[in-house]
Amino acid sequence: MFRRAFATLIAFSMAALAHDGLDLAPPLREPEAWNVLTLCHDNIQELVRGQQWSEIPIQASLSMQAASFLRDQLGTDEAATALRGKLQYLEECAVFLVRSTMKAKSADAIRGAANYAAALRDAEAGYTAQVVKAPVFSCPMCRGIRELDPMVPCLKCGMQLVPRVIPASSLYNTPGEPSIAITPTRAEPLRTGEASEIRLQFTRRKDGAPITPDDLLVVHTERMHLLIVDSSLRDYHHEHPRPTEIPGEYSFAFTPRASGSYRIFADVVPRLSNVQEYAVCDLPAATSGEALADRVGSIVSEVDGLRYELKWETGGLPVRAKQPVNASITVTTLDGQPFRQLEPIMGTFAHLVAFHEDRATVLHIHPVGVEPQKPEDRGGPRFNFRFYAPKAGFMKLYSQVQVGGRSVFAPFGLIVEP
Repeated sequence: MFRRAFATLIAFSMAALAHDGLDLAPPLREPEAWNVLTLCHDNIQELVRGQQWSEIPIQASLSMQAASFLRDQLGTDEAATALRGKLQYLEECAVFLVRSTMKAKSADAIRGAANYAAALRDAEAGYTAQVVKAPVFSCPMCRGIRELDPMVPCLKCGMQLVPRVIPASSLYNTPGEPSIAITPTRAEPLRTGEASEIRLQFTRRKDGAPITPDDLLVVHTERMHLLIVDSSLRDYHHEHPRPTEIPGEYSFAFTPRASGSYRIFADVVPRLSNVQEYAVCDLPAATSGEALADRVGSIVSEVDGLRYELKWETGGLPVRAKQPVNASITVTTLDGQPFRQLEPIMGTFAHLVAFHEDRATVLHIHPVGVEPQKPEDRGGPRFNFRFYAPKAGFMKLYSQVQVGGRSVFAPFGLIVEP
């Protein structure tokens, strides 16, 4: 009976999940399981204090998954049998907590949360503090990355990991889509070659609340990175909007160089989830746009007197979907001299953005290695990064660096094999 109830509750919770904020794969190690139990316990107590009953079942279900993993790791001796009983009681307390909160029975929920906390403390006594208190680190940009060592970079993108956060609220957890919606509020359509002031309204999908700067974390010196591209993927802009006097509204200006509408991918990390997401909208135009015509792979780009060469470290094999690959870009003068005057830009010496031909998939990657510490630092000629293509197809890549106080974009083409 207990097993059947447990499976039902897990199915309920997983149906409400969307990303690594709450979409946690089963733990693989004891410290990971205890990290889940500890974070979910803290969230449950916070939710009880705020009487947010509907948010508690997800937290309790994640706890049950972690406790079940710990039980399965135990042996058969007397001490293990006693500890297994404590963990099973912890799961039973979580089941009671789910049932009482789903029925909004506040008195039962408060009592259930207290019993759950006591059961957790009792189970803790069976483990060392090193296991119970171990932090877990994840990548805010890539799903499914979990490490116990913060010095291990992300396997997919090479980014430095951060302490894992399990949000207490599912407000930033929307199945199958980003939690934030963008609505353009500018009336005038885009015109090629004419500067346009754009205003965007950012709201939370679940309750329509405006997204203020305090709702977002700073990532590479900015709270919002707008990755903007036309339908042909030939004209890319990277902008950072600023809040207006209207809550949730942000403005920026740019000049489209191509015809047709432009798509905006807003790269943001909500504070409550600590997980990167892309909110998307289209800017209407006065003319029709061009279709993507150039699907040719290219590894060399010459822009403003500098040469950018992209190298994929695959041993001559193609880049394949869902397989991390190391790569580098080397910057030289046109006569082949190494260029070492790359200036700091958004906390690093280079950025790499990749748009898939479906115009629904985008990657925003930062180099692996030492980052600038002060404005006068200079980088180059080479920067390394890790690349992870989620699907096969053609991708248009743009390297962004800063030279002489101005952003420079070097385009490349990549055909990702299945």
